[in-house]
Order: sequence, then C-alpha cells, then structure tokens
Amino acid sequence: MKKILIILAIILLTIAAYWAWLKFSPNKFLDGFYLVPQDALMVIETEDPIKNWQTFSSSTLWQGLKTFPKFAEITKNADVLDEVIKQNQQIFSLLGQRHLLISVHMTKAKDYDFVYYADMKEASKSSIVKSGLVTIVKQFGYKHTVRNYFETEINEFFDAVTRETMYISFVNNYMVISYNKGLLEKVITTSKTPASQLGSDIHFTEVNQLTAANGLCRIFINYQTFHQYLGVYIDDVSDVKDLFSSLHFSGLNCIIDNDKLLADGYSMVNDSISSYLQALSISGKSTTNSEKVFSNKSSFYLSMGFKDFNTFYSNLSTIWQKDATAYAEQQANIKKIEKLLNINLQKNMFDWIGSEIAIAQYETDVLIGNKLHNIMAIKANDISDAKENLDIIEAKIRKRTPLKFKTVNYNGYDIKYIEVKGLFKAFLGKLFSKIDKPYYTIIDDYVVMSDDPKSLLVTIDDYIAQNTITNRQDYRDFRDKFPSETSILTYMSPDRHFANFKGLLNAESWKSTKKTPQYVRCFTHFGLSLSGDGDRMRTVIGTQYSPYIEKIATIDTNNNSENDTLTAMDLFLIANFQNDMNATYYENGQVKTLTEIDDKTNQADGIYAEYYENGVIKIKGKYRKGTKDGTWKYYKSDSEFDYKEKYNNGELKKGGFLNRLFGNSDSEEVAE
Repeated sequence: MKKILIILAIILLTIAAYWAWLKFSPNKFLDGFYLVPQDALMVIETEDPIKNWQTFSSSTLWQGLKTFPKFAEITKNADVLDEVIKQNQQIFSLLGQRHLLISVHMTKAKDYDFVYYADMKEASKSSIVKSGLVTIVKQFGYKHTVRNYFETEINEFFDAVTRETMYISFVNNYMVISYNKGLLEKVITTSKTPASQLGSDIHFTEVNQLTAANGLCRIFINYQTFHQYLGVYIDDVSDVKDLFSSLHFSGLNCIIDNDKLLADGYSMVNDSISSYLQALSISGKSTTNSEKVFSNKSSFYLSMGFKDFNTFYSNLSTIWQKDATAYAEQQANIKKIEKLLNINLQKNMFDWIGSEIAIAQYETDVLIGNKLHNIMAIKANDISDAKENLDIIEAKIRKRTPLKFKTVNYNGYDIKYIEVKGLFKAFLGKLFSKIDKPYYTIIDDYVVMSDDPKSLLVTIDDYIAQNTITNRQDYRDFRDKFPSETSILTYMSPDRHFANFKGLLNAESWKSTKKTPQYVRCFTHFGLSLSGDGDRMRTVIGTQYSPYIEKIATIDTNNNSENDTLTAMDLFLIANFQNDMNATYYENGQVKTLTEIDDKTNQADGIYAEYYENGVIKIKGKYRKGTKDGTWKYYKSDSEFDYKEKYNNGELKKGGFLNRLFGNSDSEEVAE
C-alpha cells in the first residue's frame, strides 16, 4: 500500500510539474496577425469564439442565413458545433477565451478559400497536446499522412467520401487549418518572412489599434485585394478598384442585435492616391437632408457631405494636382466649357452649391437592358441664387445652340434642360459622368437633376404627396443607427433594388440570383457611412434581416375591360419629352392624338393613341411605315373595352368585322 501511494504521489507530482512548466515557463507567443499573408481579402477575429458563436447562432439573422443553399455546408458543421458545445459546456468552459482568426484569400480568378488560426497558448509548448489533437481528428475516419514543408510539419486528413483534404499545422503558438494546400503553405512561408506579414503593415497596425474589440467579433477589410472578391460576382470591377485604392484598411467591431448586424470602426485613407475620399476626409461633414426630396421608391442612395462645396472642391483640386496629366486635362475641359458658353463656373455654379450632393436610383419591377437611371440632388446655399445662375447658364446655352426642349411646368414645378455634354464630369470627375445633359427642377432648397424625365416626374409627385425617403418609418429607424453628420452615406434596400441588380451583376450571377430572390430580398436595409477625420474615417456598416415573403399576384377576374388608359404622367412624358411624337390637342388643352413619326420619311411609324376629351383613351395601335399594323384596340368613353382589329401591313384581317359586330364578347378572340 505504501509503495502504491509513493508511486501515485510521484505521478501526481510529475503531472503538476508538467502543467507548471506549461504555465510558467517563458512564453514566446506570436500575435496571429503575423501569420496572415498580406494578400488576405479580409480577416475575422474573435477572442471568445465559443461564447460569441452561441450568441450569433441564436440570432434571427443566423436562423435565416442558415437556410441559404450556399450556407448548407457551413450550416451542417455549425449545427454539429452548436450541439457539441451545448452537451459539453463544462469541458469548453475550461478552454477559456481563445484567440481565433479566419482569413479569406483568392485561390483562382473566380474562387476563394479560408484559413483558420486558433491560439493554443501554453498548450502549444506541449507535443503531447498537439499529438492528442491530431489523434482526435483521426477518429473521424480521415486517412492521415504527414509531410514537412520548410521544416514545419503538415498533417493531412483525407476524407474519402467528400474527396477533400484538411490540412493542419502548428506554427508557433497557433494551430492553423485550411482545406487549401497552397494557402496553408503560404501561411508557413509568411511566418518566416516578416515583410509579407499582415501584422507588419503600418496601416493595418494603426487600424488594429483604433478598432474596439468589445463586440461579437472584429472584421478587417484589405482594400488592396478586396475588389478581387467582388470580381467573382461582377464582370467589371474597374470603378470599384479605383474607389478601393483610396483606402488601405477598414477595422470594424461587430455587434448583433437579433435581426440587425452593426459594425463600427475606422478606415485608413490612402493619401498617396488622388481621390474623392481623400478630399472628403478633410472637408468636414454635414447632415443628409436630401432624403426629404427623393421619392420613397429610392432603393439606392448616396450622399456626399462637406462643410461647404468650395472647401471640398479646393481640397479635391489640390489632390487631383498630384496627377499632373489628369489635372491638366480636367482644367482644359473646364476652360473649354467656360469659353464655349461664356460663363464662369465658379460664379455660376460652384458658389451657390451648399453642403451636400446626393445621387439616388429608384426601384423598378423589371430593368430593361442594363441601364440604371440616376437622379441627383444638389443642396443650395441660396436657392434663389441657384435658380438665377442656372437660368444664366440655360440662356447662354440657348444663345450658343438653340434648344428643342422648352421649359414645361409639371404640377407647379418648372422643368428645364441643360444641354451641355460632360458639364458635371468636367468639374466633379467621372463619378458624375452618367448625369449628362440632365433635365432639372427646383424642390425645396435642392436642385434636382436626372437624364431620365420620368424619374424627375416621380420625384415631384412623391414630394407633393410627401412620399419621400425620410417619411418611411422603417428607413428612419435604420438611419438612426448611423452618425447624423457624415462625409459619405450610402444606403440600399436589397429588397427594393432587386431588379436593378441586373445592371450590376455579371450574367451568371444575375441568372442565379433571379432564381432565388429570397436570399437577396430578405435584407431590407443596408447602410455604410464614412465620416472624415484627417487620414482616418469613422466607418459604420449595418444591415437588417427580415424573412422574405413572396408577394402573391392577384388577378381581378371581374375586370375584362383591357383598360389601357395612360396616366397623367404618361401623357405628360409623351407630349413633352418625346421629340418624335406629333400631338394634337382639344380646346381645353387635353391631348387628342399622339402619333410617333419617322423623322426621315415624316410618316407615322410607331405608337398611335387617340383620347376622348376627358382624357380616357379611345384608340390605341401602331403604324408601320404609314400603314396600320398589328392589333388596334377601341374603347368607350367610360374606358370600357369595346372591340379590337388586327392589321397586317394595312390589311384588316377577318376577325375585325366580328369584333365590330359583337363588341366586347368572346368572339373578340377571333381577331387574335
């Protein structure tokens, strides 16, 4: 008995001495960021992965995300992890807080993969612990092999079912895991090459120090490479790449609130690149008020704010001068426009612009082609001064080149036209190149412009009815999560913007997205704000999730009128903005006929519409080279469908007589 007690005491003493050695022997632990290669697209960091995973996995947001097909494998593994944690609370509590990093890297032109880094702390000094972890993984049925790479052991675990290989290596105090062989080898190489380590980048070090770490996790975005990730889904990323070149890194502290995810931190401005962001970062901030002008149909919204426009433009010009060639070209364009029109842009344009310029896009059910229409709102210091100077510019344009378009009044708002190609691009850069030869009006203290007249009319109608962005309660609730004063505020409702994604995504991505709209439209709000503070900008990103419920289309089975009556807006657009339309009018000013004319032949060619004096459509059809063609529909003065005729190059088909004889009856189908 005495011998047994002595042996037991020796064993216990040995174990105690071993754990004491693990705990108190000199530590030479490495910060995990010194293992991450500098080409990482982004890095996710958490100090307490078990607790934070439990918080995230119980949120409404994750419960929705886990239903996404692309999350299927993650969901499967996450559910297993969740169950293991629940059943082994005591074991996991002994592990304590453990630093975990996940880095994302491009592996091919259109593909990316992950690397996981788990801080082993004192356990990293024990070969017993390491071999024990390997033994545990082997028990899952993997085929295990070992090889050396730059004097570092790599454990390979092959899954015969999935044909995937998991690679595990112990680098300093971290266990590093990846399913990509090349990425794990790159981490090992990086650990021996300080110049290639993310932690050695001075810009990353600064944003790392600025970003709080009291949330669910931290996310670091690397703008030198992040455009490559977007290239997986978008064909042309040149504009995005140019924008991202203005920044080094963003560091974001993430907090989850059931259905909302909010990330707050900083972005480091790249002051070696001439850019809008650099100019905005040193030009002050302002409140965003253009939401009171834009329609509540806005699905995308971008506001640039500054102390005043002249300060911003002066800073922008100074920054542009770093590129002597580009700056000289820009100045030449300005002088060309000033000489052409005999105006002074400083006096006639810059001096009246206030503290905000904003651009919006409106939701649509179907996007025809890939063209997205933009509408711009420029805040004026003095709206009377803005109107006076814009009138001067218009008068100069008319004197130089007589305009076909004359000022029209729509519901009390004068709509005018600036026919100067490249005016806004000349002094604001290519970001505004799509606002070219715009129609414009004055709403409140904003000059509102668009190259699409219908967008302008929608804006006027909704402003009159007070159906604006700022009057949407859901928008206001979401907007309150962001700073009141910003340099840049970007807002999007993926739900409302869905059809417009056709103009943004590549064909393959749009085809896939269109088949599964619920995985995009479930995000009701997305926002990004940047608030300038010298070489850094406070950055806030947020999104909100709500399960998407597909709208069920309803059909009114009692309505067989085939009512094609055009709205007042449609009539206004046709009468005032289509130069190829020949219109006649009743004495009361109501449109009587509209005929689309071929300018070359002066023949009717296209749409024909005739209206009763009360505005109800009477006849609707099409001409082809001066003769009736296709289906012509006729209506009664109460807008009820009467009959229709079918023409082929001016020749009436037989069904037309039956339609005339029986009117709105089943026999009308004969005409088809």
